[in-house]
Amino acid sequence: MSFGGLTSELGAAKNMSQNMPKMPKAPKPPKAPKMPTMPGMPGSSSGDSAPAPDSSLEPSGSVGIARWLNIWSIMLVIAMMTMTITQQVGYGMPPSELGVLQRSALVGACLAPILNLLGGMRPQHYALALFAGVVGLAASGKEIANHAGAELSVDPNEIVFGRPFFEWTFVVFMIAVIGVGVMLLWVKSWMALDYGIVHHWGPSRTWAFAMIIWLGFYVVFTIFQIPVQCDGWVCPADPTSSGSMGWVFTIGVSDAAGDGGSISIPGFITIMLGIGLVSLIAGAILNAKMTSQKDGTSSVGPDA
Repeated sequence: MSFGGLTSELGAAKNMSQNMPKMPKAPKPPKAPKMPTMPGMPGSSSGDSAPAPDSSLEPSGSVGIARWLNIWSIMLVIAMMTMTITQQVGYGMPPSELGVLQRSALVGACLAPILNLLGGMRPQHYALALFAGVVGLAASGKEIANHAGAELSVDPNEIVFGRPFFEWTFVVFMIAVIGVGVMLLWVKSWMALDYGIVHHWGPSRTWAFAMIIWLGFYVVFTIFQIPVQCDGWVCPADPTSSGSMGWVFTIGVSDAAGDGGSISIPGFITIMLGIGLVSLIAGAILNAKMTSQKDGTSSVGPDA
C-alpha cells in the first residue's frame, strides 16, 4: 500500500469518528440533604464552635458567663435555705405546710443549673426551673395572701431584714422565672457545644462541685429534719418558734486598757457556714483529682 493511500484511509477514519454522535455524559448524582442538627449537639451549624472535651477553655464567652450565672443561682438558693433552716432549727420553729412546698420548689429550681453544669447548657434544663418557679410563686403567694387576710400570724423570728421570709421567697421565685426567660432568649449561652464541667477543668468546676455538695447536705438534712419537727410529714399551717437561739458561740475579747467584752455568734449559722467551707475544700480536691487523672492519660494543661 502506498503512503498516499494510507494517509487517505487515516483521514477518512478520522472524519468518520468526528461525525459519529457523542455519548451523553452521565448526570451527577444529587447531593444528600443535610440532616438538621439540634442546638448544642455535635455537628451543629449554628452557634459558636466548641473546643475539644477535657479542656480548660470555655466553648464560648457566652457559655462561660452562663456557667457562672448558674453557679450563682445555686448560691442564692443555698443562702435562702440557710436562713430557713436557721429559723426552723436555730430558733426552734417548725416549717409550715407552705414552707415545705417552697423549700422543695427551691431545690427543684436548682435542678436546672445542676444539669447545666454537669451535662452542658441545654434549653430543656431551664424548663425544670420554670416549673419549679411557678410552683414556688403559687406557694409563697398563697402564704402572703393568708397573712394579709389575717388568717395567719407572723412570728417575730420569721422576719428577715424587715420582711417575712415568705415574701423573700416570692421575690426569689420571681427572679428565677424572669431569669429563665432571659437565659432562653440569650441563645448564645446554650447554642454552643458544651460538655459540662465533667469535661471542663478550671475554677468554675471547683465552685460548681462545692455548691452542689453544700446544697446536697441541706437536702439530706431537710429530709431528716421535717419529720422530727413536724411529728411526721404534716406540718402546722401557722407555726410558732421557741423565741431563742439554740446555740450561741461567745468569744471573750479585751482591749489594750484591759477592758473586756464578748462577741456572740449564732452557733447554728456558724456550723452551716463551716459546712460551706468544707464543701469548697471538697470541690477543690475533686477538681484537682479529676484533672490529675486526666493528666495521666493525656495533656490537658496545668492544674487550675
